[in-house]
Amino acid sequence: MENILSFLQENKQVLIPVCMFLTVIIIGLLFFYFSRKNRMLREFKKSRKKSVNSIKRKEYAKIIGKAKHIEVPLIAPLSGRKCVYYHVTVEVKADKNWRKIIDDVKSQDFFIATNTEKAIVKASNLDKSFKYIHLVKDFNKNSGFRNDAPEKLEAYLKEYSKKSTGLFGINKQMRYREGIIELDEDIAVKGVAEWKKLNEPLEGYSYSKILILTGTKKQKLLVTDEPKALLRVNVL
Repeated sequence: MENILSFLQENKQVLIPVCMFLTVIIIGLLFFYFSRKNRMLREFKKSRKKSVNSIKRKEYAKIIGKAKHIEVPLIAPLSGRKCVYYHVTVEVKADKNWRKIIDDVKSQDFFIATNTEKAIVKASNLDKSFKYIHLVKDFNKNSGFRNDAPEKLEAYLKEYSKKSTGLFGINKQMRYREGIIELDEDIAVKGVAEWKKLNEPLEGYSYSKILILTGTKKQKLLVTDEPKALLRVNVL
């Protein structure tokens, strides 16, 4: 350590770039640690997976199970898969930077099923500040030089008055990303629990009351298909 300090004192011109390098590293580590995704994963790690019937009212509880539709399923616009939630982003490259031109999110309430138990995840009509949904973007396409956008992607762009080509019909450099909660996909959900009495039966559910998971500003509804959130499978 003394040798390093002595070297820096004798070579003060090295000190500024070293400090700048260390600052960049520290900022990068802090950004990574406090990113929304990693804060979400740490929140999931605080709890063990619970069975639906063991969850109490107002409890902030975690369930790992399969996504099931309540309403007619959504159709993901790029891949055509049936789902209960999708998030599509389209970016175009301008100079050296990527610029987002479409940020398309659609959701509906859905079941999370564990064996014979079900709960409702209240994902739609919930304030954005009360929920965080992180999905692996498992559908990825690109278009650009010598790579025309397929008709389906072109039709999707047209819905937003966008095109994959620019001046003289030259292809723009674009990338398309889609993440969904697919039917029967394994997901992790953490939310504030409420038990609701059913006045009318729900299709696919035969009990008189059902657990609903929702969120608040302090205890957000968290939903993800991130593999790391599905690892802790012990049940309480």
